[in-house]
Amino acid sequence: MAFVARLMRTGALALGLALVCLLLTTGVATAHERRHVGPYTFIVGFLNEPAYAQQQNSLDLTICKGNDCTYTTSQQNGMGNMSMSSGPTLANPVVGAEKTLKFEVRFGSAGPLSVPIQARWGQPGKYVAYFMPSRPGTYTFHIFGTLEGLKIDETFTSGPNTFSDVKVIPTYPAQTSSTATPAAASTDQLGAVESRATLATGLGVAGTLLGLGGLLFALLAWRRAVPSVSAGRSGEASPAVEERLRG
Repeated sequence: MAFVARLMRTGALALGLALVCLLLTTGVATAHERRHVGPYTFIVGFLNEPAYAQQQNSLDLTICKGNDCTYTTSQQNGMGNMSMSSGPTLANPVVGAEKTLKFEVRFGSAGPLSVPIQARWGQPGKYVAYFMPSRPGTYTFHIFGTLEGLKIDETFTSGPNTFSDVKVIPTYPAQTSSTATPAAASTDQLGAVESRATLATGLGVAGTLLGLGGLLFALLAWRRAVPSVSAGRSGEASPAVEERLRG
């Protein structure tokens, strides 16, 4: 029994070491696309997977030299031998790619969105480009430019065999008209403001027309009244004339 127990402990230790080695040699989410691009390896996907609509996300780009990305358990920051991270870091990174590479994201027939690539601090060879996917579905990443003098023009499309499509985030409880999403609420509020503005403009125009009509009516009435008053005054005899007529 003691021999069997030692054998089981040894097997468990070996399995644990194998899992650690697997994590150290991959170090990326399985829902990423790995591609050889010239003398480099590109690993591309969403930074946060699964990706959800209306949630901030980013391009997650890893670039390594050679046909694979190898990892080490520590890295140096370039200032002496002080370690910045005890986690797995790239042993063969390509640094400075944010200076010469560009990134565009496209959804359906919409025009592409250009987002600057940024190097991840303390993680050489890893890059991000933040944006917020607004609708669920398939997204296409376009990475182009130059890398150490080599022309780069690669397209990566989300899907079941590459990286996560954008999904609808589950909501609870069920939404009603009183619990609409912020985007829907903003749209409704904007529509209400526009309706009130249109009504106010219509009332203002109607009031102006009524005012002009009343002013025109008063002017016509005044012009009709003036000749009558003038005629009445011209028909009255002066006192001197009346005296002569009586004498």
